Parts: sequence; C-alpha cells; structure tokens
Amino acid sequence: MKWISTILVFFLLMTNQLAYSQNSVIDSLKRELVRSRGKDRFNILFDLFRKNLETNYDSALYYSTLAVSQARQNGDSLSIVKAHNANGWVRMRLGISLCIPDFEYALEIAKRNNYKEQVKFLLNNLAISHNDFANYDKALDYHFQSLQFRQEEGNPLDISIAMNNIGLVYSNLQDYENALSYFIQCKDLKEQNGIDHDLDRAYINIALAYFNLGNYDEALNNVSKVLSICESACKDEVLVEAHYALAKISMKKKAINKAREELNTTIQIARRIGSRMYESQALHLRAVLQLEENDPSEALEFLNKSQAVLEGTNLRDQILNNYLLYVSIYNNMDDYQSASEYQQKYIELNKEIFSGDLIRNISRIQTEHEERENIKTIAAKDQVLALQQEVITRQKEQYAFIITITFLTLGLAFVMYRANQSQRKINQELALAKATIQSQNKMLSEANLQLEHEVEERTRELVVSNESLVKVNDEMDNFIYKTSHDIRGPLASLKGICNVAMMDVKDEAALDYLSKLDTSAAKLNAILSRLLIINQINHSILSPEYINFESQIEEILELERKKEMPSKIKISYQVQPDLKFRSDKEMAKIILENLIDNAIKFHNDSARVDPFVRVEIGTEGEWVSVKVIDNGIGIEKDSKNKIFQLFVRASERSDSGGIGLYLSKLATLKLGGSIDVTTSSEGYTVFKVLFPPDLIPIIAQRKEDELKREKHKQKVLKVS
Repeated sequence: MKWISTILVFFLLMTNQLAYSQNSVIDSLKRELVRSRGKDRFNILFDLFRKNLETNYDSALYYSTLAVSQARQNGDSLSIVKAHNANGWVRMRLGISLCIPDFEYALEIAKRNNYKEQVKFLLNNLAISHNDFANYDKALDYHFQSLQFRQEEGNPLDISIAMNNIGLVYSNLQDYENALSYFIQCKDLKEQNGIDHDLDRAYINIALAYFNLGNYDEALNNVSKVLSICESACKDEVLVEAHYALAKISMKKKAINKAREELNTTIQIARRIGSRMYESQALHLRAVLQLEENDPSEALEFLNKSQAVLEGTNLRDQILNNYLLYVSIYNNMDDYQSASEYQQKYIELNKEIFSGDLIRNISRIQTEHEERENIKTIAAKDQVLALQQEVITRQKEQYAFIITITFLTLGLAFVMYRANQSQRKINQELALAKATIQSQNKMLSEANLQLEHEVEERTRELVVSNESLVKVNDEMDNFIYKTSHDIRGPLASLKGICNVAMMDVKDEAALDYLSKLDTSAAKLNAILSRLLIINQINHSILSPEYINFESQIEEILELERKKEMPSKIKISYQVQPDLKFRSDKEMAKIILENLIDNAIKFHNDSARVDPFVRVEIGTEGEWVSVKVIDNGIGIEKDSKNKIFQLFVRASERSDSGGIGLYLSKLATLKLGGSIDVTTSSEGYTVFKVLFPPDLIPIIAQRKEDELKREKHKQKVLKVS
C-alpha cells in the first residue's frame, strides 16, 4: 500500500504541472474570444468548454451556456446539437437534472437531421444521466438502444463504451454479477483491439464490482492496474475514482487511517473538478468511519456536509444512502424521532426509485434485448448454411472457370499485341498534348502575374480610401465638437434672457411662453453636452487606475439629488467586497451616470408602486459585472434592440434626445466590455455591463493590432 501512495503523490505533482500548461492554453483562447465572431466564436467557446471540463465543471458550464447561445444565433443545427450536448454533459457531472432536457432536445434535432455520430453520443449521455438520477429502467433502455446502434456500426471502442455503461446500471441495481460480466466484456474488447481509451476506468469498475462481491484482493489488484495504465498522465476524473475505490477497499481491510487519507484526497480532487457525486460519496464514507469509531456527533457533521453537497442535484441514489445512514446515526444518539423521520424519507424515496414499474420495465427491456440477440444468433446460423451451399456452387463454377480461362488467355495474348500497337499511337498523341499544355501553362502564369498586379493596385486603393474615411470621421467629430461648443454660448445667453424676462414680465401667457422657451433651451443644452461627451469618448486617452465604485455612485447620486430626484424613489447599491477593478475612471463614471439617470428618469410614478433603483456590482466568471435594476415603466420588446442607437428614444419621457444609452454603450466598448438589457422574471428592467477586470491588457492588444495594421499599410504603399 505504501508504494501505491507514493505513485499517487507523484501523479498529483504531474497533474499540477499539466494544469499550469492547461491554464496558458485557456488564457490564449480567452484572448481570441474577444475578437471572434460567428462560427469562429462558437468554435473557441466549445474549445474553452472542453479545456475547462478537465479542471473545473463550473467554468465549463459557463462556456457551454455561451456556446448554446452562439449556436442558436448562428442558426447552425449541428452546432446547436453539439452545444446542448456539451451543456447537458457538464450539468450531468454537476448532478443537475436539467441535463436531461438538454440531451433530449439535442437528440430530437440530431435524429431529424440524420447526425448519426451525435445520435450515438446522445443516446449514451441520456442513459448515463438517467442512471445518475436513479431512473434505472430508462437508463437501461437507452443503453441497449445505444449498444444496438454501435454494434451495427461495428466500432470496437464504441461497443466497449456501451457495455461499460450497461454494467454501471446493473451495479446501481446491486446486480453485481451482471455488472461484472459487462465490465469484463468491455475490458476484453479494449485489450483485444489495442484500445487505451478509458481502459483505466474499465479496471476501476471491475475493481468496484469485485469489491461489492466481497473479493477485496481482486479489487485492489485492478486499482493497481489502473495506476500502471495511465502512469503520470492520470486525469483528475480517473484519480478521483481510483482514490475512492482505494478508500472503500481500505475500510473493508480495516486500514482506517489509510481509508481516511484516501477519502480526504477524493474530496480534494472532487472539489477541484466540481464533482458533487464523488464529494458527497466520500463525505458519506467519512461519516461511516466516525460512526464505526463511536463518534456519532462527528459522523452527523460529515453526513450533513454530504447532504449539503447534494442540494440542487437529483442524485437520488446517494440521497437514499444518506437517509439510511441518518437513521443509524440518530438511533445511536437515541434520537428516535429524527431516526423515524429519516426512516420514512428512506422508505418513500426507495419506493419512488425501486417501484414496481421499474422492475417490470427492466424485465421488459432485458427480454427485448435477449430476443434481439437470439434473432442475431439464428441469422448467423442461417448465414453459415448459406455459405456452405455457396462453397459447393463455387466449386462447380471453378471447373468451368478453368476451362474458360484457358481460352481467355489465348485471346488476351492477341488483345495485348493489338493494345501495344494502339499504345504507341496514343503515346504520340500524348506528347503532342503535353506540348499544348505547357504552352497553356505559360499563358496562365502570365495571367496570374497580371492578376497579382491588379490585386496590389486594388489593395493600395483600399488603403487610400480607408485613410480618407478616417480623415472624414475626424473632421465630422471636430465639426460636432466646434458646432456644439459654439451653439452653447448663444444658448446660454438665450437662457439668461429668458430668466431675466420671467422676473420682469407679469403677463401670464408671456410667462408661459418664456418658461417653455427656457425648458427647451435647457434640453438643447443637455443634448449639446452629451454630443460633446461623444467627442470626448472617441478621442480620450484611456488611463487605467483602480476604481472605487462606492465613491463614484455617491457622486452620481449627489448630482441626481441636485436635479430634484423624486422623493418617493428608493435607491440602493451593493458592491462586492475586495473587488479589484482597474479601468478608466471617467469612462466608468459616464456609463454608471447614464444608466442610473435613465432608471430614475423612467421610474413608475403610479401611486400603487414603490419605485426603486438597485445597483449590483460584482464578478461574473472572468468579468466584472455591473447591473442597474429598476421597476420602472419598462422597455417594449421591439425597442430593446434599438435603444443603444444614437437619437433613439424608447419613451416620450426622454429629454436627452436618445443619447444617454448610446453614450453608455460607446464608453463600454471603449473599455473592452459589453452591455445589454433584459427583463427579469419579476418584470424588472435589468441593464447589465460586463467589464474586463484589467484595462491594461486590452490597451496593449489594441496597440498591437494598430501596429499590425500600420505595418500592412506601409507594406502596401511601399509595394505601390
């Protein structure tokens, strides 16, 4: 046992080294993701899902969810199938029953489009998920469908996978003899065909079957084979199963300290990869160890942790085991009422899982599978008889063939002589054709040179046109800036004259006109100010610094109070403690100010509603998330895709000319982020902005891209 522990420690060290290399690949893919679009973006998201699947299930689920959204946006049915399959797979590994609708939806599309490879995977995944959630009849049905599908294809690897998974269902049904039979068939098929894929898992499953049959020496022997197969390349998913198996074997051999050590290692790896199933099972066994050592309080603590891990999952088999252990612990503690409650829970869940329908369905599925196998056997025997008859017929045909071949040989000699004469003539014609082809190739080369020259000319024209467009855009920004600045002077004078006139004039009608003129001037002044901000955003030089969101929000709220903010509205904010965010302070303030002002401006002024604005700032995956939530008048569905455009107003209440949200989006893009608007389940309007946590890498990347463009332009101009 000591040498096994030494090898496992070595494997863990190698795994850490591989994880470091893996992180660098993931970081590279994230940088590519920022610039990608369409199918390229989907492919990068799918690669990020697969890379994170090896280390962290939560991150893998994040990227598979984004892949689903991107696939639907692209409208590619194969991508949709792959994305939902990926989403279902990681949800299944996390013990979330929503994986089943994912698989069923993908299977329906795959069958409709005849994606046979995807149908094969989805049948297998549906079977595994139903097995995990203790729907054993459905699991067995899908596995037998998958096995039949794979046997028709004849791929030994695929057949071995189906056999292994059928063994897992029988193992959960505690039919360990049948389980061991399928596991051994799976292992033999892999070894006979030189297949290394998941051979280590086959040995682990055989070890657990021997363990459940009471043959602990064979179980230990098979776990040792696992470690010798994968050597230093053991994945965490294999290691967690190996450590768990060693822990169970050690418990049966009364090596309690060794069992405790293996269980702790299992828990660490399970938490690292996000495997709730193995974390819960390992904590369950820790509770068993404490109960065997007459420490029911400590046992109850471990069991509570195991049950907490299962919260939000549908791993009913493990929940059932926990209920049974609760009964033993509470009986040991003389808490018979609690023991009775969990005894009742155990009985109800056991009936739900192992119902009469389950037994009948499993019996029916096994019978149907055996009938198919019998039909195959009969068909094979008929085929042997047919082959024997065919051999006799062929022997008769061979005699006739020998006679025929003699005459054909003589005829062939004559034909070859004639063919030789024809070949000489053909060779002469081929020589002439070769000369013609060489002449045409020369003409084609000259045409290619001319085409390259024309391409270079058009490229140079595009560079010149692009420079002209940049110049025009700069002139347009300058024009807007100067025009806005020049108009503000006379506008301020007009507003001042209106204010003086309203103090002197007594006529009510005149005062009303002057008041409207003053209000219009104020609105126009606000629009001009925002137009100046557009110019400021476009030409600003970003200055990254660490930003204190609390102080920024307080400054914005102080400005809103000066603008006579409605007294009824309730404003609150929540910032994640110790949040590290480095970006441009002015750009961030523009975004927050416009979103908060927008939420206040469009509040619900009904007497039956208590209006509120809530700002939530924290992290979301690798991003810094800013949400502004309100229960205001809301946004029509048709307007959601337009409100971030310049001069678009979703309501007549808008007094900024439809510029505020455009400024927010413009500043967000300047900081390398994204912004969108959704409606929550409660009907609240939610504006969400995602920022990169550090602006410095974004600026560096933009400079690098700009340098590449400049080099390309210089190269084109130099060639011209």
